Amino acid sequence: MTAPAAAGTRRNMSSDERAEQISERAIALFAQKGFALSTRELAQALGVTQPLLYRYFPSKQALIEHVYNKVFMSRWRPEWEQWLQDRGQPLEQRLVEYFADYTRAILSSEWVRIFLYAGLQDPTLNQRYLKMLHERIFDVINTEIRHECGIKRRPGAARLEIEREILWGFHASFFYLGVRKWVYQLPVAEDIDAIIRARVDAFLNGALANYTKG
Repeated sequence: MTAPAAAGTRRNMSSDERAEQISERAIALFAQKGFALSTRELAQALGVTQPLLYRYFPSKQALIEHVYNKVFMSRWRPEWEQWLQDRGQPLEQRLVEYFADYTRAILSSEWVRIFLYAGLQDPTLNQRYLKMLHERIFDVINTEIRHECGIKRRPGAARLEIEREILWGFHASFFYLGVRKWVYQLPVAEDIDAIIRARVDAFLNGALANYTKG
């Protein structure tokens, strides 16, 4: 990998601009190489000296945290929960709207590749994100499906585990589009919205029948 021009070559660059430049280069680097680089290797690949890197990010972990927030958390939209809970709209429409927006947010090379590298090299990042996904999205969708089925009783622990597994598989199928495109280098259909509508329709037909049994 050819090191980019040193970040210090632009002397009129402000402190915020320099930090942003290092951050953007780190995102591209982590998406290609993962996190298994020493601080010295990291600084060299980013085209900066170690002292300069430490000036903006006091540790490698601090830089990783910054990348996590920029790549993952900055794309999280609180509106998703509101859309999913809006019972003034049909459940199918709510799911289509959510998954269309969510898929657009995550379907990028850096999101998919960094998420996979994190799972192999620093799974605490994935665990933090997935915990939020479970609590703020999975549980909401599960509640709305049970409401759609007219089920008022709370599910037992065993039943809840099954319902979460159903949602896990369904939700992960949209992330897998990115894996196919950015990891396997395989083509993905251009009309993502049509795929989302078809998957939501197939999921709901199966889920509604399954939930009424539980």
